[in-house]
Amino acid sequence: MRLKQSFLLPLAVLSLGVLPACSDDGDDPSPGNDAGTDAGTHARTDSGTDAGDDNPGPSTEPGTCPSNALLCELFDSGNDTNGWSASAENASLQVDSTRTRNGPGALHVLTEDGHDERQRAGKAIAQWQKSIPAFETRLFVRAHVYMRSLPGVFGQMGTFFVLSNFGADFGGFELQVMQDSGFALDDWSFREGQGWNRQPEPVRLGMEAGRWVCLEWEVRRDSTSSTHGNTRVYVDGTLAHDFTNIGMRAFNNFSVGYGFVHPLGASGSETWIDNVVVSTQRVGCD
Repeated sequence: MRLKQSFLLPLAVLSLGVLPACSDDGDDPSPGNDAGTDAGTHARTDSGTDAGDDNPGPSTEPGTCPSNALLCELFDSGNDTNGWSASAENASLQVDSTRTRNGPGALHVLTEDGHDERQRAGKAIAQWQKSIPAFETRLFVRAHVYMRSLPGVFGQMGTFFVLSNFGADFGGFELQVMQDSGFALDDWSFREGQGWNRQPEPVRLGMEAGRWVCLEWEVRRDSTSSTHGNTRVYVDGTLAHDFTNIGMRAFNNFSVGYGFVHPLGASGSETWIDNVVVSTQRVGCD
């Protein structure tokens, strides 16, 4: 069980600074580059809809917030954190107005290379965190994500999203990606069976680097008293993996960002995240 000690501490507000401009190297995720605009815009496919989504909710235009969203962040306020708490360790993040999936901004995360927990304790991760209504039975997260590269070391997990509760109903879990593009789930809900598990090999559909990806995360349980449920991850509307027997609690905090709670040396990364929505209905990729 990989309990995150960092989540036991209050999230410190990060003083956001100006980062060096990124060089144009052919995989520029700005709107003018085909690799950044053609991906992640597909309509939801049958495999994504048929996988238990009986109420997909309304589609929305890119860069808009659905009316039923519990939380929606388009990163259009510059480096104003807009009520989010920002935290970072051996990493930095800012809202970048020049490289977006759909303007005017996207969350830009840089993690530092050379941090290895096998040599010295520490992380390489940056996140924005915000409170949400306590989780009941269904929750859907949608974000558009552009990664320069996947994790560079076998066994190293890059964290995108975290659902947690730091109060009396303490616990949480997080969606991660692996070197082989497969997804992993770190379940520290303190329920029976909790722990770390991953999408089995061979990975037939996983995360991709070098283009914008529509990443969806679905969380379900049968009732508000259910101690276990499942969580699914979709890539461009298609089901990639269903994690079952996952511990559930009244999660009331959501975090988005990228980085490594357990860095293994090759800890440098660059990631953009845009159009983040948390809802009780599926949002879709449009």
